[in-house]
Amino acid sequence: MNNIHEKLKTLPNKSGVYIMKNAEGKIIYVGKAKILKNRVRQYFKGNKHSLKVKKLVENIADFDYIITDSEEEALILENNLIKENMPKYNVLLKDDKTYPFIKITTNEDYPRVFMTRRVIRDNAKYFGPYCSNFNIKEVLELIADIFPLRRCKKFLTEGKLTDRPCLYHQMGKCGGVCAGLVSKEEYTKSVKNIISFLNGNYNDIINLLTEKMKEAAANLDFESAASYRDRINSVSMLSEKQKIVSATGSDCDAMALFSANDTSCVVVFFVRSGKIVGEEHYFLSGTDDLTGGEVLSDFISQYYETSSFIPHQIYLQYEIAETELIENWLSSKTGRQVKITVPKIGDKLKLINMICANAKKQHSERQLKIMRDISFKDNALTKLQKLLSLKNPPLNIEAYDISNLSGKAKVGAMVTYTNGRANKEKYRNFKIKYVDGQDDYACMKEVISRRIERGLMEMEKSKEGAFLPFPDVIFLDGGKGHVDTIVPLIKSYNLDIAVFGIVKDDKHRTEGLISPNGKILIDKSGEAFMLLTNIQDEMHRRAISYHRKLRQGLVLKTELKDIKGVGEKKAKLLLKTFRSVKRIKDATLEEIEAVPGIDKLTAKNVFTYFNGK
Repeated sequence: MNNIHEKLKTLPNKSGVYIMKNAEGKIIYVGKAKILKNRVRQYFKGNKHSLKVKKLVENIADFDYIITDSEEEALILENNLIKENMPKYNVLLKDDKTYPFIKITTNEDYPRVFMTRRVIRDNAKYFGPYCSNFNIKEVLELIADIFPLRRCKKFLTEGKLTDRPCLYHQMGKCGGVCAGLVSKEEYTKSVKNIISFLNGNYNDIINLLTEKMKEAAANLDFESAASYRDRINSVSMLSEKQKIVSATGSDCDAMALFSANDTSCVVVFFVRSGKIVGEEHYFLSGTDDLTGGEVLSDFISQYYETSSFIPHQIYLQYEIAETELIENWLSSKTGRQVKITVPKIGDKLKLINMICANAKKQHSERQLKIMRDISFKDNALTKLQKLLSLKNPPLNIEAYDISNLSGKAKVGAMVTYTNGRANKEKYRNFKIKYVDGQDDYACMKEVISRRIERGLMEMEKSKEGAFLPFPDVIFLDGGKGHVDTIVPLIKSYNLDIAVFGIVKDDKHRTEGLISPNGKILIDKSGEAFMLLTNIQDEMHRRAISYHRKLRQGLVLKTELKDIKGVGEKKAKLLLKTFRSVKRIKDATLEEIEAVPGIDKLTAKNVFTYFNGK
């Protein structure tokens, strides 16, 4: 503590970020300050702190600070440090969603319409973001059905349209613009109609389709008339899904929350062109000692740090202390003014109240689910203990599965359940190193041997580690052959761990258990069987996912690395950004050029490799 008091004397009268650490040197809190000297000293003065702050101060063994040129820089740095270190005493937004947008490439002579999750400044038009419960593919199919724009990624220029129409033209999904079958004026008119449609002007589209339906019926073309009728119904259904909340047709995000039991649920409504196009909810822990405004302030900072779209207007349930600072930060990110407002009267207050009611509902449902989970876990573990004749309930469970393709890309997966719940921090993947060919028994033996060896090494150094503690029970994805292979292995290490196989039926569904003594009958309607099914599904999913990742790596070596200028490093950058080779194939040249670390020549080589000249 003497060291801390000496450091307090050196704090400057400048803005910056302070980093609190515990006795082990681990970061437990990150904060920002307009004046570091005043803010940090407050933690160590007096006893009028909340319980959470008192616990924080009790665990502070040291602190560091970083001076910044402005409060805005401190805000950005604070967000980055929180995201990187996940400090125990910070309010954490645990979410990694990237929302889809509809993009119209108005920067091309003949624009295309498609879905994207990346917004870049390329003079194209973006509509969104759309949340997970909004069927964006349905909208795109509807657009393609009404306005048959091109879907290819060819560079088309007016006056040089001599290509042969593709299959989409034969299906009636494209007008054949590449062959010059659609005039530039007609094509541009369709694009304007789509923009109007995505802005929420459904009546214009319904009127247009109604005219075509009547014209087809007058010509006795009843099949076409029925098709137009179906399209009208689809547009009408879409318009009914979107609740109008503003006559001004503005874009905004509106946020409200409900807090209880040290947890807050924040609900965000996306309002685009005056209509609610969707909502998302988020849970933040450790908020008992915070006001509603403090929770929203922390949430906004983390939420918009990674958001690809920030509207002009943000409506909040509570006032926040740093409104001007956050407005300036958001405005600098978007290049236009962003305003934060707390509605007091009218429709916008009604909207906030509606969001608040939704937040309370989500919070209540989550609490009920937690209570049900606790009851389910207790019953499942107690019944599993009795079923397997164990001394105690199996609080630590590990399960293993092997995956390969004809002996290639062999992997093993370990999933861990603690107190009846999946503990993903303890999941492990193993690349099979020492087994030649396809031998599941030998692969399983190698994986579990390596896992035990790691655990024993950690035990020699301390009582904690990534592979400690050892499990109470091991489940294997396999039958008696697997069990008979692993039981002697466990005994050779003098470990007291029960081993069982989870047997599948001929439809690859969980059937029951097998021990060294034979099959164990199990009630398929009980909690224990439900837990076993969940464990088997999870270990199989983990093994298959890792196997596919390795196979994708093989594809990467034979495909991406064949491109001129693309080595291991650039291939990884491309995959990190686009997540798959398929998405790289579907990307535009501008999107590839926007990847950090990819120069324009390499981007052109990548695009040409997948799309031709």
